[in-house]
Amino acid sequence: MEETNRASEVAWGYEGETGPDHWGGLDPCFALCDSGSRQSPVDLANATPAAAGDMLDIRWQATDACVLDTGHTVQVDMAEGSFIVLEGREFSLTQFHFHLPSEHTVGGARYALEAHFVHVAAAGDLAVIGTFIGVGGEDVNIQRIWEAIPAYGASPVTLSGFDPATLLPRGRVYARYTGSLTTPPCSEVVHWVVMAEPTFASQAQVDLFSKLHPPNARPVQPLNGRTITLHGSSTQPERNRR
Repeated sequence: MEETNRASEVAWGYEGETGPDHWGGLDPCFALCDSGSRQSPVDLANATPAAAGDMLDIRWQATDACVLDTGHTVQVDMAEGSFIVLEGREFSLTQFHFHLPSEHTVGGARYALEAHFVHVAAAGDLAVIGTFIGVGGEDVNIQRIWEAIPAYGASPVTLSGFDPATLLPRGRVYARYTGSLTTPPCSEVVHWVVMAEPTFASQAQVDLFSKLHPPNARPVQPLNGRTITLHGSSTQPERNRR
């Protein structure tokens, strides 16, 4: 998951001397990438059914959106108006972006892509909804985004009336845990919600993203005693079967 400001001023990437193994040493502000105890992503295979029921209320709406290439991913900035309520707290949707392959895993298995929907609370902490994207039929809504992607450094392209809910799976089973940004500075301020049911995109759509951004997924991080809870069902998140 991307964070701008200081992280955008320091060169970092996904391979070589600026790759994930070196993030913590690239800048003092990135120290948590090495020393943090609640880092993301993680493997979700051992999620425990939660005693509490559904604590997530998604209240997204169609708004104008801006598509840009950050140099690390394809990002869609959302206009105001969409939010979620998680455990009674409101988090506003600011943007979503994509990783190839998925950053979270299930029993070590990865999906072709993962989308992260980034929400911020008034207190400054974040809630991020992750959705797995497997290979299947073409997704017309992803195609709208792909066709709008500008060149890196070019002005964002506006999508009129884009509904982010069209990128969610029908099911509302999800895993929850506390973690971090998956990109520098790896701040441990994220309430993660990862949907168990995947959506799908065509192989051609996955290939198009991979041409723009070869693998941009951080390796799985240790749980360090954290608990992953599963809400909405006792079923485990599905393994990637593609």
